[in-house]
Amino acid sequence: MGKLYADKGDNVKALNHYHQAQSGAEKIADKNLLAHVYKNIGALYISWKKFEEALAYYDKGELIAASINEDELVADCQNNKGTVYEQQKKYDMALAVYKNALKVYTKKNIPAKISMVLSNLAIVYKFKKDFGASLQYNLKALALSEKSNDKWIMAATYNNIGGLYSAMNNYQQAIMYATKSKDLATKIDAIEIIETAYETMADAASKAGDYKNAYLYHQQFMQSKDKFINLESTKQLSELNVKYETAKKQKLIQQQQLEILRRNMTIMVIAIVFLAALVIGYQIYTRDKLNQKTALQEAAIKHQAMATKAIIEAEENERKRIASDLHDGVGQLFSAVKLNLSGLLCRANLSDPAMVTLGDKTLAMVDESCKEVRLIAHQMMPGSLLQNGLTTAIEDFVKKIDSYHLKIDVKAHNMEGRLDSDIETVLYRIVQESVNNVIKHSQASKLDIILTRDEKQIAATIKDNGRGFNTADRKYFDGIGIKNIITRAAYLKGRVDIFSEETKGTLIAIFIPLGEDF
Repeated sequence: MGKLYADKGDNVKALNHYHQAQSGAEKIADKNLLAHVYKNIGALYISWKKFEEALAYYDKGELIAASINEDELVADCQNNKGTVYEQQKKYDMALAVYKNALKVYTKKNIPAKISMVLSNLAIVYKFKKDFGASLQYNLKALALSEKSNDKWIMAATYNNIGGLYSAMNNYQQAIMYATKSKDLATKIDAIEIIETAYETMADAASKAGDYKNAYLYHQQFMQSKDKFINLESTKQLSELNVKYETAKKQKLIQQQQLEILRRNMTIMVIAIVFLAALVIGYQIYTRDKLNQKTALQEAAIKHQAMATKAIIEAEENERKRIASDLHDGVGQLFSAVKLNLSGLLCRANLSDPAMVTLGDKTLAMVDESCKEVRLIAHQMMPGSLLQNGLTTAIEDFVKKIDSYHLKIDVKAHNMEGRLDSDIETVLYRIVQESVNNVIKHSQASKLDIILTRDEKQIAATIKDNGRGFNTADRKYFDGIGIKNIITRAAYLKGRVDIFSEETKGTLIAIFIPLGEDF
């Protein structure tokens, strides 16, 4: 019902139905439906030109879709984000998300969506003045729409090619393709495409100096535009009439109030002056108190942030020291013991088979102890984090986990390049702590780690299929593990959301803003 109202242009009713669908989806924990609702709400905000709100809803939908491995839905959100970036003139970002969506649609062989995203790419390349690339993508979209007999996409693509040739100063080709678009759109009664086709023809004729035809095309454009507006504006006209009548009544009321004000001017002036003096005095007093309170709060927040940073830095330094001591001290001693024991076993004349077996077992235990010390030292201060970055360090950490009953999968989206060292270190510790909690407590057989990055934030989700827990019971949040996760995220001015139900697994979502000073 929400989509039907949106198609009719009644966005207020559409949003109301989407909110009801959102509440229902949350109540029954239907993540697939919830992701679709967020995507549809984002489309409404685009129509209102509220681009940041639209992007926020697309991010929510994309994150949920990624957590349930709905690749096509992730691609839909990426494609819709591209339309926002396009209107914001962030063309490189638009190209990136469009191409991500194209990969998924191509892999899943969805012709209609492939044609749509190819057309979107062509439009962006036109805006970037890369006419060759724009023409290439337009022709691909046209060929695919012709093959699938999608006449709406065909008509729209013909007009896109016409507009491209107009920008390339090839006005004859521009008018030819725009005419083909107009003719096909007329057959399928696509009024909006007819309007834009006449606009393209008028623009091309004007640039070519053919002002007579330009005038005729422009007249036809205005007639089509008026027809389209008339079809869409019946409801708006009714609302305007209601607003007009309301305004007339309001004006009459204001005139009556003005007469009353004139009769009581002297009294009102005295009262206003007196009240103004009281208000000004109260505002000055309140402002001073508020400034003092704000200054104290800022100082407290700054002190808390400094204390948190100092604790985390001290913890990391202590990890480095202990890791170094384990590697250089205890590790070397174990290596020496292993070497000496091997020598003794080689020289000894052990005729008793039991003693031989005992010696071999002892040597194996020493060897296992050496490996355990090296593993602990590496986990306390992984070298791959310093050398190769967050994603590689997490993958190395996961590979070293010896758990035959737990399958761990790591996925990264847009994680190329290095992050701030504080962010990499803290996120690594959060993931490490979360994985250790899963191994110790969840009894899970599958664990998914997803890292996603955009221009504003980095998101990490850790999802298992274990036994879960009741998040309403606060005792689960008193443990050191979860407290460490929340504290570390707060240090980076981020947040942690934890979703879990008994027997249904646990999802931990961490959101860290980028571009902040820590």
